[in-house]
Amino acid sequence: MALMSRRGISSERIARGVLERMGFKVLSSRQRIITQGIEVGEVDLVAESPEGEKYSVEVKAGRASVTDVRQAYSNAKLLGLKPMLICKGYSDAAAEVVAKELGVEVIELPQFYLLLEAEDLETVVRQAVMDALEDYEAPMVHIKVEANELKALKALASASSWEEAANLVGGHEKLEVYVSRLKSKGVLKPTRGFKGIRRQASRALSYLMLNYRLKRVEKALKRLLRSLNHPQPTSNR
Repeated sequence: MALMSRRGISSERIARGVLERMGFKVLSSRQRIITQGIEVGEVDLVAESPEGEKYSVEVKAGRASVTDVRQAYSNAKLLGLKPMLICKGYSDAAAEVVAKELGVEVIELPQFYLLLEAEDLETVVRQAVMDALEDYEAPMVHIKVEANELKALKALASASSWEEAANLVGGHEKLEVYVSRLKSKGVLKPTRGFKGIRRQASRALSYLMLNYRLKRVEKALKRLLRSLNHPQPTSNR
């Protein structure tokens, strides 16, 4: 719920930037609608066009439905302003028809335009990472595995015996040292027989690989946000 609330605030802030780049002047936000002394609603923004026309602006993070169009229209009428809706297009043909019939000006944002700011996107990605990691038994979120330890894990996961694994890393002494380090970090736990430690090593490798890939996805998303140099919205005036 907190994330949804933050996303709503972010959407309005970004919509404000879109309007200002189009030459509009934002006069107020979260404008209350008062009728006969009673508060009956609220609009996201009130903005003035370069031509001096004032708009009641509703902001929709996704596609606009017929209900969204009607709400934008009715709220604008109650305020005595022109209706406007900022969204990512229409949910269906009916919504587009109703918008044209009611005279609701719709500013359509490109589909790749994110009504979500960088810090919110980071929260979403981090939560997705944690949800995925919860599917694995070993809670190794902050553990760093060195190159030799990773080599030992790969040897243990692929070998059919301790002897074979030792040969892959350069001898029994080295393997014992690496396994001891991995146990001290909590990556491996005491177990009976080679099959048990091989199973743990395989699970740890899967975890580490997933964690690595998710971090790459997170970095890529951040780069994408930085490269989206404020795409120009389109209007259906």
